[in-house]
This record gives sequence, C-alpha cells and structure tokens, in this order.
Amino acid sequence: NYVLNHATNHIQTRYLQAKETSRMNFERERYIINYFGRFFTPNEYKAHRHLISLEKLGEVNENDNRLTAYKKMEWISSDPNVLELIKNGSDEFYSKTAERIASENKNSVFFNECPNYQKLARTPKARQCRHCGTKWFK
Repeated sequence: NYVLNHATNHIQTRYLQAKETSRMNFERERYIINYFGRFFTPNEYKAHRHLISLEKLGEVNENDNRLTAYKKMEWISSDPNVLELIKNGSDEFYSKTAERIASENKNSVFFNECPNYQKLARTPKARQCRHCGTKWFK
C-alpha cells in the first residue's frame, strides 16, 4: 500500500511542480514521453503503463478489486526489472527515459517550436503557438 501511495504522490507532485533544472526541462521530457513513446524499450513501456495505472487507481489497498484486475491485465507490474526502473519515482524514470530516447533517436525526435516565441507547440503536428497565437501553416 505504501508503494502505491508513494508512486501516486510522486506523479501528482511532478505534474503540480513542473520546474526547470540543469537537465532537460519538464515540458520537453513530457513532450518526448507523450509523442515519442514508440521508442520506449519493452521494460520502459511496462514501467510507464505501471505508473499511469497507479495514477488512475489513486489510493487503494491491496484488497481492492480494481488493483487485482490491473495486476491480472499486467498494467501493474511485478517484474523486478520494471520495478527497478521506477524505484526512485516517476521523476527520475521519465527524466532518464526522455534523455535516452532523445540521445538514441536524434534523427527522429524533434521539438515543434513556435518560430517567434521558441516555445513548444502542443503537439509535433501543431501549426499554431499556444503561447502567442502565431500560425505557421504551409
């Protein structure tokens, strides 16, 4: 139960406290995770699914039917290799995964940025800046 609550709290805190650090910023990490997930390793995919499932479940106890169902569908992992990836929380997992994806897929991972504001567009295919409204349609 502590592990479920601890991981859920990490996820919620991360969403609420998106902050810049010396590594890739939160917005770019999430952009890579959300739009370039096809580059996840099989264990990274399982870890991501595990974290998302914990977030959706919220606080549950070990006897909760939903938790049992998630485990049965393997959305909650018991694989030691997967759990090792997320042992230090979602912050570290997503940061390391985004860095790995970006460094190993330099020709495929790109950041769709506003030509005027240099901020990330909402999606890789967006053609309007959500920050300043600039449009760059072809």
